[in-house]
Amino acid sequence: MSLDMSSLCRLRHFRTKQKQLAISLLLLLAFFYFTNHDSSGSSFVLASTDQTLSLQAELGYLRKKLAQCGGHVNSEIDHFVPIFVITPTFARPVQKAELTRLANVFLLVPNLHWIVVEDSPQKSNLVKNFLHRSGLKYTHLNIETPSVMKLDPKDPRWKGIRQRNKAISWLRNIFQAGDPGVVYFADDDNSYSMELFQEIRDTQKVSVFPVGLAGGVMVEKPRVVSGKVVGWSVGWGTDRTFATDMAGFAVNLSYLLSHTSAKFASKVKIGYQESEFLKHLIHFEDLEPISVDKVLVWHTRTENPNLNQEKKFLKTNGHSSDQGLEV
Repeated sequence: MSLDMSSLCRLRHFRTKQKQLAISLLLLLAFFYFTNHDSSGSSFVLASTDQTLSLQAELGYLRKKLAQCGGHVNSEIDHFVPIFVITPTFARPVQKAELTRLANVFLLVPNLHWIVVEDSPQKSNLVKNFLHRSGLKYTHLNIETPSVMKLDPKDPRWKGIRQRNKAISWLRNIFQAGDPGVVYFADDDNSYSMELFQEIRDTQKVSVFPVGLAGGVMVEKPRVVSGKVVGWSVGWGTDRTFATDMAGFAVNLSYLLSHTSAKFASKVKIGYQESEFLKHLIHFEDLEPISVDKVLVWHTRTENPNLNQEKKFLKTNGHSSDQGLEV
């Protein structure tokens, strides 16, 4: 079927816009690389912190706009060790809002690969479309938690277990020991600083760091003396060998893959999931403390929205308030 002149013009404009965005993104990537690294590979600073942040924001914006135009540019820079961020998620009113908050930070991080795993028997259109338009490099997986594990709503031990293990299995199938990378478990209800990912990128085995608003205290953190972890500053569970939050550690990819027994267990005491996982990976004395004097991640836990008028709205108007919209 032939296109009229108007359609041809629109198509030509669309393709031109794609090319312009792709070229702009590549130029910014090149500039960002050469203003942060010399030819020998050592780091140095030519641009101020504000200029660097501005460049990263521009990169994120261009990635997202290019994705919205249906295009793609490989935005990886070999110098930056890839970071694999694993995020379990499940359907609920705030799901898209939570994922949007995370994506806005992840867009600012060079060479980040987001592995999003839905707790669902199939991949949802909401998450699929969101990731497609995010501008991020991603892998979309799904695995449902058996209903028998969800019988006690007060028992949080099942949350995210199968989803994190699914992502670890995917990494084992795609990569092998020796491949570069860092793995980080980022739940979708937490808040993350871009600087966190700069800090964890140099993880050699397992790095640990403070987490704000966790464990019933303002901050949970490793106690560090002369660059070594000697204990934990926490409000509860002081008997845990690794008394850290899920958001409080990162693992080198090759190191994780070389430890084939490392996975999350479904039968552990409440609050001991992280400690049991790390027992399969690392000796306490080999932990790498980073960001010891600042908090770069917060266990914020978004509260459930007040939707107590939704049923009344439906009865009055004959349709839900979000009819025709994806919230």
